[in-house]
Amino acid sequence: MPDDAPWEPDPVLRDLLFTDFDGAPADPDDVIADALDGGYRERTAGLVTILRDEHADPAARFLSCCALASWADPIGYATVVDAARAPDEPAWRGQSYDRFHSQDDTFAQLAEAVGRSRDMVDERGTAAERVEAARALIRIADRVQLDRGANDLLYPEIVSACDDDLVAAVDRGIDRLAAGNPPDWDLGLQLALFINALAASRPSWAAGARDRLSAAHPGDRALRELTESGGSSLWLL
Repeated sequence: MPDDAPWEPDPVLRDLLFTDFDGAPADPDDVIADALDGGYRERTAGLVTILRDEHADPAARFLSCCALASWADPIGYATVVDAARAPDEPAWRGQSYDRFHSQDDTFAQLAEAVGRSRDMVDERGTAAERVEAARALIRIADRVQLDRGANDLLYPEIVSACDDDLVAAVDRGIDRLAAGNPPDWDLGLQLALFINALAASRPSWAAGARDRLSAAHPGDRALRELTESGGSSLWLL
C-alpha cells in the first residue's frame, strides 16, 4: 500500500481538477462531470501537458488520463490503449486502491471513464477511438481488476464490436480460475458480466461459459450474476 501521508495535488492540478468553474474548491469527479458542458475545452491542454510529462506526479498523470478519457479526448483514449499494452508498467499503477480488496483499481477507473464517455463521442468525433480503448481494456480483463467497472465497457456498440475479444478474455479467465490461480481481486465477477453481455448474441456459447465458470469456483458475486441472468440456482448451493 502507499504510505500514509495524505496526497495533495500541486497548484497546477489543483486549478485544473480540484477547482470548479466558479473558482471554488471541488472534488475532481464533480469537475470532470461539470466540464462535459463545454468547460473541458479550457482545461484539456493543461491536463495533456501533465499526462505527457514523465516526471510529473503519477497520481496527477492518472487523474489527467481519467479526465481526458471521460471527455472522449483522443489523447486520453490513446493513453488507455498504451497502458493496456503493458498493464504493469504505467507509473500510475498503485495510485488508487479499491476499498474491498485493497488492490489496485486504476484500470477499473479507466474502464468507467471510457464507458461513460459515450455521450461525448459524437461531439468529439471519437467513437472509433472509444471502442479501441474499450477493446484494450477488455483484452486485459483476466489480468487486471475492473470489478463493476467492467459493466461500463458493455454498452451495445462495444459488445458488438468487441465480441471476439470478450469471448477470449472469458476463456482465459476461466482457465486461470480452473487452474487454481485466482488473483487477489474478483475475476469471477468480471467474467460473469462479460458472459451475460454476450448472452443475447451468442446464447449457446454463453450457456456453456456459464457452466464452465460456475465449475471453476468463481466466487459468490459471480454466481449471483450468473443466476440472476438466467442460470441455475443450484450454483449458489
